[in-house]
Parts: sequence; C-alpha cells; structure tokens
Amino acid sequence: MLTKLMRAVILNGEGDLKVGEREIPKLLAGKTLIEIAFAGICATDREVFLGRIPGIKPKVIPGHEITGTVVAGDESAEIKIGDRVVADTVYDCGKCDSCITSSVSGCSNPGELGFTADGGWSQYVLVDTERIHKIPDHLSFEESVITEPFVIPFGALLDSKAAIKDQRVLVVGGGLAAIAFASSAIALGASRVEVSLRTDRRSELFTNISPNIHLIPREDVAKLSADLSIDSVGNTESIATAISGIKNSGQVICYGFSSEFANNFPIADVVLRNIRISGHTNSSGKWPALIELLSTGAVKTKGLVDRIITPEEVPDAIANWQGNLRTVIRFN
Repeated sequence: MLTKLMRAVILNGEGDLKVGEREIPKLLAGKTLIEIAFAGICATDREVFLGRIPGIKPKVIPGHEITGTVVAGDESAEIKIGDRVVADTVYDCGKCDSCITSSVSGCSNPGELGFTADGGWSQYVLVDTERIHKIPDHLSFEESVITEPFVIPFGALLDSKAAIKDQRVLVVGGGLAAIAFASSAIALGASRVEVSLRTDRRSELFTNISPNIHLIPREDVAKLSADLSIDSVGNTESIATAISGIKNSGQVICYGFSSEFANNFPIADVVLRNIRISGHTNSSGKWPALIELLSTGAVKTKGLVDRIITPEEVPDAIANWQGNLRTVIRFN
C-alpha cells in the first residue's frame, strides 16, 4: 500500500535545491503512477537550476529522464500494473489550435515534466498513460534510464528526413548526445561515422560501438565532405566544425545548445555552399522504434551511467558540476 508522502528533490528557486517531502501525486483519469528506480541528471537540468530557462513551475520537482515500475493508475492494452517502463515526459497543452484540431504539426505549446510540471526526481511520478512505454525484461533500469537522452537524437535523425543508409556521417561532440547520434546512425545503416572530439577521454566509448565509427582530428574535418553532419554541442566552435565538414549541398543537424552560445554563425558558408540546416528537439512517436533497437542490441546503452547518487547528494552534484557522461539518482 502506498504511503501519503514521498521523498523528492525540490527546486525552491534559482540555485536552491533541497530534498524534502511531497504528497504522492493523486491519481487522475488517463494518468499512471510510476515508482522511480532511476532518474537522470542532464545539462539542461543544471540550466534550470541556474535560472537560465524561462517558464519553470515554481517549486518544481525536476527530472525528465525516468525509468521505474507502474504501481497504480490507468492501464492500457500495452501497460499494466507491475510493468517496468520508461516515459516520454513531454505533454500537450490541450488548448492550442493544433491540439484542438489534432494537427500533425503537434502541440504549439507543449509542457514537460520536470520543467512546467513535477518530474521524476522523486519516489513517484504521475505520467500520461499513453506516453509510457514498456521495456524488455532483459534491459536493466541502469540501461533504460538512458532511453530518453537517446530517443531525441535518434528521432532527430528520422525527423530530419536526411538520407542515412550507406552515407558518411560526421558527429561533432563527445557527450551522451553524440554517442546517441553515432549509435543511431550506425543502426540506421550509415556506412561510416566520423566523430570529432575536443579530447580523447571518451574515445573508446565511440570506437567500441562499431568498427565503422572513426575518430577524426579537428584539423582534418574540413577535408571530410560528409553527406550529413551533426552538431551535438551548440557553441560557436562546434557549429563551425560541423559546417566545415559537410559537402556542398549537404545537411547539418543542429541539436545541442549550451550556455556558451554560438555568436559567430558561419552564414556565408551556409548560403554559398547551399547547406541545409535543421534544428531538432523532442521526438514523440519514436520511442517504440528505439526501444526495439535497444531490445535487439542494435543500439546499446550499457555502461553509459558513470555515477549513481542518492537524492541527498543531488544539490551538491548540481552545484559542483563534474561533467559526468550521465549521473543518475537511485530512489529505491
């Protein structure tokens, strides 16, 4: 039987994270309660902590990378009490023209758990039943907590409409998103993936994915002439690198953005070389396809969690950011 209160990490204001107690979310129609096993901490969560992202709910429970077990609430044909799951934490506003007319373009004003509503840095979280996805029995929670940070790069490749099969792909960056892009490009049939890193400390994480993934020195990127280029970082240097490595009339996917904003965009290269630029974020609808790749082993997330902490350690981990590949909170 569920208790009335749960432990949660609460953002009381800019730079003020504390562990406290909250009431367990009340059950609502169309919603399902998940008991959290692991919740990830990403760089965007730190941006929220520092007050750099507008529109955050006051005293919100952060956390949008979650995995756990269904314990109560609505079920569906696919989701039952006791299932081990992950969840798409983006939700529609239900009020805009796109929502009212069920437009294929999607909600014009979506929200997300951990930002505009309470998220998963807590023992329990309430999620739209239709946005919950069952995970394979052989996939550990430590592997499945990486699903959300992988599904967005995976979805970006699909949504970009770029040709990937038998193509040469450049990935700029060395973080988890870059690993997700490289893994997904190989799974989607890229013939060769070149990765441009600032340092070589994570080089084996890339080369262990596939023999078709190769590291390329920064000074050689401009000679590459890739069919598709991906900037997973989003600063001045990374965008310039991604554009320099693409062939004329090629496509560049812009995914990352950081506090080191791009302030010198190489617009002349884009225009004179007929380069196509596409930006990508949330990837609703791509979860089942990625989970199938995780199930078959075509995409692997094992070993990508490099730090596990308790809820009580979260405030210090955020304030004294170490740049881990992925730190996760263990709740149970």
